[in-house]
Amino acid sequence: MPLLNGAHGYGSVTRFLHWLTFGLLVVQLVLGYGMESFAEALFEEDSSGGSGGDRIRAGDDQLVFLHGALGGLILVVAILRLTWRATTPLPPWSERLGPIARRVESWVERVLYATLFVIPFSGFGLLFLSGEERELENRREWYPPLDVVSDDLMLVLHVGGHLTFYAAVIVHVGLAVSHRTTSRML
Repeated sequence: MPLLNGAHGYGSVTRFLHWLTFGLLVVQLVLGYGMESFAEALFEEDSSGGSGGDRIRAGDDQLVFLHGALGGLILVVAILRLTWRATTPLPPWSERLGPIARRVESWVERVLYATLFVIPFSGFGLLFLSGEERELENRREWYPPLDVVSDDLMLVLHVGGHLTFYAAVIVHVGLAVSHRTTSRML
């Protein structure tokens, strides 16, 4: 398979970046939505008499940092993807997509790229700029370096970014399946 996009379809670099992004997002979403359950499983009550609830809360807060690091990695991959997209021509449109489906897919691509930036940046805002303290193990506290944005605003952007992302993915996959173009990225 050629590295670059061309008349044959998407090249291996584009496909690799596409599926790397997909895989990272799956891991990130599982971690993000399962954080509390993971904390309960990983940070049980200890034998020293400490409160299991405190350890679980601290574990949940510690997993937020892993979630943030993964968000940073997704942001780096998004920058690589956007750079690759801007410097590499796309293959021709599938003949199965009509003008309306092409226009919709073009807008969906923009929305998906935007959410790959909005979601991590709003997450970083929550973690580093909102002043929200985090409890760590051994009753230590972590204080964000700045308190310059509203955590409510960052949460609205973060959750709104998720909802927008899900809607765009549904449209993107729906177009690919309904027009039988999935083989172009497999």
